[in-house]
Amino acid sequence: MAEPTQSGRVGRARIALYGAVNLPTSVVGLPIALYVPAFYSENLGLSLAAVGTLLALSRLTDVVTDPAIGIASDRWRTRFGRRKPWMVAGTPLMILSLWMLFVPASPTAIAVWSALGGSAVSNLYLFVWISALYLSFTLVDLPYRAWGAELSPDYDERSRVTGWREAFGYGGTMMSLIIPLGVAFVLAQPGAENALYGVALAVLVLMPLLTFPAILFVREPPIRGSRTPHVTWLRGLRIVWRNGPFRRLVICLTFFATGISMTAAMSFFFVRRVMEEPFDTYAIFVLAYYVSSTIAIPAWFAISKRLGKHRTVVLGIAWLSLWSSFIPLLGPDDFALFFVIMLLKGSAIGALVFLPTSMAADIVDLDTLRTREQRTGLYFSLWGMVNKGAAALGVFIATAGAAYMGFDPASDDNTATAKMAVALLYSVIPAAIACIALPLLWRYPLTRERQQRMREHIERRDTRMRAAGLSH
Repeated sequence: MAEPTQSGRVGRARIALYGAVNLPTSVVGLPIALYVPAFYSENLGLSLAAVGTLLALSRLTDVVTDPAIGIASDRWRTRFGRRKPWMVAGTPLMILSLWMLFVPASPTAIAVWSALGGSAVSNLYLFVWISALYLSFTLVDLPYRAWGAELSPDYDERSRVTGWREAFGYGGTMMSLIIPLGVAFVLAQPGAENALYGVALAVLVLMPLLTFPAILFVREPPIRGSRTPHVTWLRGLRIVWRNGPFRRLVICLTFFATGISMTAAMSFFFVRRVMEEPFDTYAIFVLAYYVSSTIAIPAWFAISKRLGKHRTVVLGIAWLSLWSSFIPLLGPDDFALFFVIMLLKGSAIGALVFLPTSMAADIVDLDTLRTREQRTGLYFSLWGMVNKGAAALGVFIATAGAAYMGFDPASDDNTATAKMAVALLYSVIPAAIACIALPLLWRYPLTRERQQRMREHIERRDTRMRAAGLSH
């Protein structure tokens, strides 16, 4: 099994095996925002407002499931680790629910839905399977991210771990865009339905292929602190909420995750209906957008080593907002300029994804120092709950706002007012929401120096406990 180094640096083979798990789950993520609203509204006849509302309502179960699974994974003790059994349990559910959601017309989906008493694709069908898919994400992704936060105690190394993980994630995102292009070329029928079918097939193969090598060959680090006591999820929420830096960070996360989700939800409609570009062009555009995000990750990592993580995130939000401000001024004849602006804007996304997650891992050290307990799962359950809730809120605001302004996703003849609403909900409004986090981030108290002092205190205390025979 791949082992950590004594310095806290994670070996390249170990980090690659760990990071690769994020590729298939990321193949899933973008199509939910880009294609599911379009597919269920344009192809299956559900209203756009209903689809947005159901996607938001399906996240309400996370209020219970995320803290429960986070606390349980903190307490779990097996020879394979605390996090891995949950991932193994969640993988089959993710594959099933993804297939049901993405390929509802397949014989398998029809047979399963009929066995459950259903008769046709409806609002209930969408709600059931998107909820099941989100539950599977909780089972797989929450323990996975808690595991990553524990791979190294070092301030900058944690950014390296999350950077690698998000680079694989962007690889998955790019696959979710390349696959629809390939399917469209083979079938000569571009569109959301075939895009979702191709993505579902890819995940069916990649999910077990890339998840189980990490589970088999990457060992979880030893638990630091004392054994985590049994706590209810309500008490766990109170414990975490008293952590000031974490409270500040999740408030910031709510704002910029909502903004990013709004942009993702409106991108398909903006390119297709406002810029008047075909489906193939849209897929190429989004692919380039995420290539830009991936390429920029090393640059943001280098900047964070000089400025610190929190001020680098501030810089990323400012960079994203700058280029967003030009987008409502563009029209169908400006696609080349729009493409360049989106490459510049997209280069900021990496800073808003991997650095906040690395900051959340540092916050767990503060709790461990204060309580002598390691509650990474609980913290990342709440982190994931807020992230998913904000993402759902962003989809709801964007889709409901566009529908309120009279936008029809199936029409080629929307009014100028409806198109401007889509443009604003795609660019300026999300950027303005993200900017609300700037004052809180600029004054963020958990710096590199403070985190290193905390790790030194924790290491000295653990050494004394081991010497006294008090370790778990």
